[in-house]
Amino acid sequence: MRNLPGAAGVLTAIMAIGSTVAGPTASASPACTPDSLGLTTSAPASPGDATQIHFDVIFTNISPQPCELNGYPGVDLIGPDDPMWGPDYQVPQQGDAAVPITLAPGVSASSRLTFLADPNGWVPDTIAVTLPNVPGRMEVPWITGRVPVARQDAASHPGTYVGPLHAVASDG
Repeated sequence: MRNLPGAAGVLTAIMAIGSTVAGPTASASPACTPDSLGLTTSAPASPGDATQIHFDVIFTNISPQPCELNGYPGVDLIGPDDPMWGPDYQVPQQGDAAVPITLAPGVSASSRLTFLADPNGWVPDTIAVTLPNVPGRMEVPWITGRVPVARQDAASHPGTYVGPLHAVASDG
């Protein structure tokens, strides 16, 4: 029975070392901020029928240091005052899992925005974006062609949503 306390001590030491190695390190990149990123959109596309359209909201690291993104951006479509819903359409999140992304200088990440088009719908002027857990807002004009959106502010399963941030494959 003398060896048992020693074995427990060794096990405790191994667990402590393992948790130290797996934990965050001082070299982790800081969170990306609106000042460290450029914001653009891709061309709109239709995955099948023309009622649902998607495009990517693209974040490019314009700073000289790496930074990290993780989660979903907050996306609001801003436009004329809708009589029922107002001038701001808060786009719901899709629900897929998000993973941390480290952006080296010049590297991009994106989030897919999918929406229901409606020929008689509401036309936003601006896409306003907030980064996950970071203060500040970024803006970019609504997509080329000024495609009208079917507002679904109170829908329980809306056809308009934003996906999680993911890395953009490089062309090199």
